Order: sequence, then structure tokens, then C-alpha cells
Amino acid sequence: MLGRLLPGLSGVVIESIKRTAGVTTLRAGRQTSPVRCPGCGMPSWRVHGRYVRRLGDAPAAGTPVAIELTVRRFKCLSSQCPAVTFAEQIEGLTRPHARQTQVFRSMLASIALCLAGRPAPARPRPWGSASPRTRCWT
Repeated sequence: MLGRLLPGLSGVVIESIKRTAGVTTLRAGRQTSPVRCPGCGMPSWRVHGRYVRRLGDAPAAGTPVAIELTVRRFKCLSSQCPAVTFAEQIEGLTRPHARQTQVFRSMLASIALCLAGRPAPARPRPWGSASPRTRCWT
């Protein structure tokens, strides 16, 4: 059910959901191993460390959504690989160095295309959705 409602989260385990200050925050992590190294493609199960990554996601029912994702860093097991350690990426949800989910990023790109260089009627909030006066749905 959750995979159909939030398709980008189908590869993670939701640890908690809370709503504070008008923002719904999902705490999530991934449990599966091994993960393939992006440099050489060799699978690795050796966890080097963990950190929490905060991602903005598309609003749900008019409420801004933030994802606090626990990301694991892995050590590449190949001695010839230039990547000594690497962070896991979750397909459909994360990209390296991105602060928004791919769904939210494409939504913001659609708004920018609808405006076609014109200034927005109201500045969009970083977590909320902006509704331009032009009705453009892509």
C-alpha cells in the first residue's frame, strides 16, 4: 500500500512518521545488503559508517513532507577501485548530493516550465507547492 502511495519509498523501511510545525517527517532507512560500488560494480556488504540525510519531498495532502533518511557508507572491497568508500543510493529516491527527491525535483521543474521565464505570482516555499495562475499540467 505504501509503495503505491509513495513510490519512491518502496526500497526503504519507514521507522517513524511524525508531524510537527506543519511538516510531516518520515524517518527511514534501508536494510538490504550488499550494495554495488558505483565505481567498479563490485558488491560490498562492509558498512563503513552511517549518516542522516534530509530530503524535501512532494507535499502529501497539502502538507510539506521531509524525509530523514539514514544512509550507509560502504567500503569497496576491490583494491583496484578508485572509490574507497561510497554512499548507498536508493533508486527513484536519491541522487548524489541532491537535497530533494526526484519526484519533488521534477514537480519543481514542471512549475518552472509552466512559468516559461515569467516571475512567479508568489514565491514558492521550499517545502510546499506553488500554484501558478496559469493552469499547466504536465
